Amino acid sequence: MSPTVEGQRLDSAAGWAVALSAALATFAVFAVSYSFGVVLDSIRIEFGIGTGLAALLFAIPTFVFFVLGVLTGQLGDRYGPRRVLLAGAAALGAGLWATSLAQELWLAITTYSLGVGIAVACAYVPMVSAVSGWFERHRAAALGVAVAGIGLGQFVGAPTAQWLIARYGWRDTYQMLAVAATGLLLMALFAARRPPLEAPQSEMPSVRRLLHNRRFTLLYLSMMLLSSSLFVPIIFIKDYLEDLGKPGGEWLIGIIGLASLLGRLALGALGTVLPLMRLYQISFTVMGFSYLIWLFAGDNYTMLVIYSLVMGSSYGGFIALSPAVAAELFGLAGLGGVLGALYTAAGIGGLAGPPLAGLLIDDVGYRFTIVVAMAVALSSVPLLVAAGRARAVPLATVGAGEAAARATTPAQRGPVTVQSFRAAPAQAALGPESIDSVLLQSFGGPEGPDDVMPFLQNVTRGRDVPAERLAQVSQQYLRHGGVSPINEQNRSLLAALSSELARRGTPLACYWGNRNWHPFLRDTVGQMAGDGRRHAAVIVTSAFSSYSGCRQYHEDLARAADEVPGAPRLSRVRVYGNHPGFAGALAERIREALDGARLPSDVRTLFTAHSVPNRMAASCDYEAQLSDAAEAVAGMAGLTGDIEVVYQSRSGPPHVPWLGPDVSDRLAQLGSTGCRTALVVPLGFVSDHMEVLADLDTKARATAARAGITMVRARSVGTHPLFVEALVDLVEETAGLRADRPAVGRLGPRPDSCAPGCCPLERGA
Repeated sequence: MSPTVEGQRLDSAAGWAVALSAALATFAVFAVSYSFGVVLDSIRIEFGIGTGLAALLFAIPTFVFFVLGVLTGQLGDRYGPRRVLLAGAAALGAGLWATSLAQELWLAITTYSLGVGIAVACAYVPMVSAVSGWFERHRAAALGVAVAGIGLGQFVGAPTAQWLIARYGWRDTYQMLAVAATGLLLMALFAARRPPLEAPQSEMPSVRRLLHNRRFTLLYLSMMLLSSSLFVPIIFIKDYLEDLGKPGGEWLIGIIGLASLLGRLALGALGTVLPLMRLYQISFTVMGFSYLIWLFAGDNYTMLVIYSLVMGSSYGGFIALSPAVAAELFGLAGLGGVLGALYTAAGIGGLAGPPLAGLLIDDVGYRFTIVVAMAVALSSVPLLVAAGRARAVPLATVGAGEAAARATTPAQRGPVTVQSFRAAPAQAALGPESIDSVLLQSFGGPEGPDDVMPFLQNVTRGRDVPAERLAQVSQQYLRHGGVSPINEQNRSLLAALSSELARRGTPLACYWGNRNWHPFLRDTVGQMAGDGRRHAAVIVTSAFSSYSGCRQYHEDLARAADEVPGAPRLSRVRVYGNHPGFAGALAERIREALDGARLPSDVRTLFTAHSVPNRMAASCDYEAQLSDAAEAVAGMAGLTGDIEVVYQSRSGPPHVPWLGPDVSDRLAQLGSTGCRTALVVPLGFVSDHMEVLADLDTKARATAARAGITMVRARSVGTHPLFVEALVDLVEETAGLRADRPAVGRLGPRPDSCAPGCCPLERGA
């Protein structure tokens, strides 16, 4: 089952309705915009101008709609997509009608650019941002549907416009398109709804912040170069054929649109199961090399159709994956504004590329122009690869407090020293305990290849971990570009906590600090002290208690409080592994996995948790907590088959015994007994970070396949609304606002504070 928020369900029929409304809106505006290639001759003859100047009538509105996306994206984040889409409908109808009446070139350019530019800006960025907020598991596929209207609009728009122009002329054609496209946008309004789980409102990143974010800058330059070349065939391929005395150019434009539609849907769907950035890079590369087909096609219509199919499908991947890649790289916080900023790159490319190509065509012909377009497109690929490897730094902060402003100061070491959302006044406090802030305390992870070994050395300091084990683990990170997913997951969780606090009318300042990597806990506590915070509720991203999962975090907090002058009081919320919100969220993840794989409720289920040394486990009730929680979650999920707790991710010396069985060993054993399907549930992890990806999705899955087992993994709780609500409930509990202490299972609620000697570290363990 999908997560629910205030009666609305993510990844549901309601979300797909929004995706279809986005497809209708993009169909309407891009059917008009991308039909320009068939109007080019009429405009050129009407006003007596050359190819380069005529291309301005496409280039300027392209620049306008991509640049205005910065504004419309923010407006969509703030007011929802419906109002913004209504403004776009008005602009499109008025602009096209005014263009049809223009007798001067400057007036035609102005009215067309403003009308079409504003309409596309209002229909595109706000709608795809809204679709992102309606989905979690199927976001890439839903965005593929949302932007499929672009390809379908191009496929239908160009031949339709050609047919209308042949019968009525370009002026009457634009009047008919004004009525039809405006009507379609008004129809799309009915399903254009705010997402139920909205990202928190954000400040637009400043120009300085953008320029100092290497990942954003590289992605921006890559998109700008690709956009400079991708509009060339859309505008000029019909004119190219006519120069050779061949008809049918409008159908090639349509085929590019149809292929892009198929590419959007196919690559959008693949984006749910394959790495998004890798698919994105493939799209850029294929688009660049596709120009070779055009270069050698001459007047061979079949070759030109093949070119249109290859170019169009890769172009569709570029369009479909761009929003999902942006969400993955920069998070959902303020996604509309971030997308708008990114799309100005396409605006600049669209403004420069077509007119320059037109001038080259007039001067030296098509062959050289195609070579230049190919070179420019291919130059975008290494920049995109570098963007994927660059250190992850969030662009959008939420709210405007001092902590948020200081969080992204370029002079800081590493990604950020502290991340602060919805910074509240220092005097604001919650409950009898006067909680004035929330601190998310986590493990940390590297943000780039150069960080991997220093990070692992921090993690294993004093634990006698063999060097070969460190090298082995480092390769897991390097296969993912040296970037741990835990960092972006923590940013997303922090944003979700901030949104839930604000929804309840308690917009506390939220901070994030790590044990092993930037932002280090001590730096964050120092930031909190500087911001005047006096008492923070601390949420640890560990659901069960042991030395490494609980007491060590307490020790970290105590050390930071001792080392930071004026540090706030730091009160950790109770351990939540048996809180009904955590258990309920994981139960929904299980039902989601069962539904997605069509598994029966009696499937063999393995609940996994991080292994610890046996001597450490003997000093606490870690195993009992896991067993109790697994039974409770299984019951809530409706599982009726055999369940058991297994372990993963051991890292100590081989001679030291750790808890078992290991998940991979157990899967191999089950395969030998005839088990053919197993559900694996990451009970001991709150997000799908590197240990989940490496030990479950890679190692355990490979072991299961060798054993003849189909392994299905449920997702961790992540930012599931039930889990987020539970954490905020615990903040309110810590603030003294809740007398109830809900828990599932037999063990009852965990204590607010650990007893002396609880979960001691057994040296030598």
